[in-house]
Amino acid sequence: MMIDIEDNENCGYFPVQVFETQSEPRSASTITVPYIPESDEPHDVVGWCSDSGGTPCDATAVVVGDSGSGQALLVHGGDHGVRLRPSSSTSPWSLDSDDQRGEAYLLLRTSVEPFFS
Repeated sequence: MMIDIEDNENCGYFPVQVFETQSEPRSASTITVPYIPESDEPHDVVGWCSDSGGTPCDATAVVVGDSGSGQALLVHGGDHGVRLRPSSSTSPWSLDSDDQRGEAYLLLRTSVEPFFS
C-alpha cells in the first residue's frame, strides 16, 4: 500500500510512504481509537477528502509490517489524510474546529482495538 499526501490545509505535504499490508483492510465512516500518541482520550477518526474544500470520508484500518516493531495498525483516509477529534466533542468535522487536528495517517500499536461505525 502506498500513501501519497500532497500539500493541503488538513495536514500539509507528506512524502510517499509504502507499507506491506498484513491483514484485510476495514473501512468505516468513523473509527474510534482508544489511544493515540500524545493523548489518553479516545478520538474519532475520519478520512479527509479534497471535495468541496475538505469533507469527511471513510477511514480505513489495516495491519501493516513495521520495521521497528514487526507490525502496526495503519489508519488512513482520503487524499488529504485523516482528521481526528476527541470522542467527547460535539463539533462538526471542520478545518476550523479548535479541538480537531489533521494527520497524513496514523501508525499505532497493534494492541489498539479501534471501534468501527
